[in-house]
Amino acid sequence: MNQGKRSVETRLTSATIQLEEVENRIADVEDSNTSMINENKVLRQRVEQLWSHVDDQENRGRCKNIKLIGLKEGKETGNAMNDYIKKILNEGLGLQGDEYEIERSHRSGGPRTGDDQPPRMILEKFLRYMARQKVLTAAKKERGIRWEDCTPSIYEAMTKERSDLRRQFSPIMKALWDHRVKHTLAHPAVLRFTWKGKRLSFTDPKKDEVFVRENIQSTEND
Repeated sequence: MNQGKRSVETRLTSATIQLEEVENRIADVEDSNTSMINENKVLRQRVEQLWSHVDDQENRGRCKNIKLIGLKEGKETGNAMNDYIKKILNEGLGLQGDEYEIERSHRSGGPRTGDDQPPRMILEKFLRYMARQKVLTAAKKERGIRWEDCTPSIYEAMTKERSDLRRQFSPIMKALWDHRVKHTLAHPAVLRFTWKGKRLSFTDPKKDEVFVRENIQSTEND
């Protein structure tokens, strides 16, 4: 009996030790998984920071650039593009002078496959940042340009990511416009406006939308 009891106790002790080893291994795996999850979060945050930095640098490199969309092709050739753009700025927007000197301009993309294709966008870079700003301001004031039977539009040149982010503020800005709240969309994507004497800034379109809905649009029902 004693021998059988000792045998059972020995097996129980061995099983207990094995169970503890399994539990320790499970704990190690859980700790390892937790560590990996935390490392992935850190790496993801780092990648987002690096991408934001790259996007910011790329947009800074375009701070003197504009894009002109909808201008018919065939009116300019080779190096005459700069002169052609200057003529449009002068006669279409009333802008002239040395400050509007263009460093370079060109059609984007490859050649069109046929005349039924839309005109390619024109990218142009000014020598001076303020020249670009004045062109954008004039184009906004005139609501575009009427030029040779077409109505080309002038926009800021920026990355798709930056453009998509700024576009998310469009419905919010419309709501502010409808309620006659003056606002501005600053770089890189910061919506600023004053409400009840307080200057507000939003970088998150969702938070901005909630604020406008709860504080400005809700006044319609008051």
